[in-house]
Amino acid sequence: MKKTRILFLLLAAVLLTSCHPKPKLAYLVPDTQGLAGYKARGSESIFENKALLASARQVRKGEVSNPFLASLLEKDFVIISMKIENRSVSKAIYKPNYTALVNAVDYLKPLDYTDLYELDGEAADSLKGKFYDLDTTIPPGGSVAGLLIFTPVSKEAKKAAVQINEFYIGTQTMTFSLPFQLKATP
Repeated sequence: MKKTRILFLLLAAVLLTSCHPKPKLAYLVPDTQGLAGYKARGSESIFENKALLASARQVRKGEVSNPFLASLLEKDFVIISMKIENRSVSKAIYKPNYTALVNAVDYLKPLDYTDLYELDGEAADSLKGKFYDLDTTIPPGGSVAGLLIFTPVSKEAKKAAVQINEFYIGTQTMTFSLPFQLKATP
């Protein structure tokens, strides 16, 4: 009788712990508020001034055909598609190593080619030229587009921002932020 009761309690405990609903995935959506020059449009977080237009949005599962990117998304890596337009009369320089995905819990640097190669060897070769890895020079009136790849964001985070430090336009530097909120999928 005692063994049956213990077995019943163990079975009940297993059923109760295995019935927890799968946690909902969190996606970055543009924040409704930001610093001067910031605005949200659709799924994009945008910073704009006379010299620069930068927009960023999260790439979601199902949007990519590259198997390596799809595998990173399955592991909850954060992939940001970012476009930068140089509206100035001087060349601009974007340095991804001065970029971070920040929130109250994390300070995540974008992965570079070496980091990606360590994750999956030669599969990283399929991303060459598609993501921001090294310094990028943008001529006057020119634009660039690429991906920023970050390790997963902490589950405790409610907001995050792509923080760009030391963006060069001519001899001047600027810092700007593209803020997001984390929302659970329905």
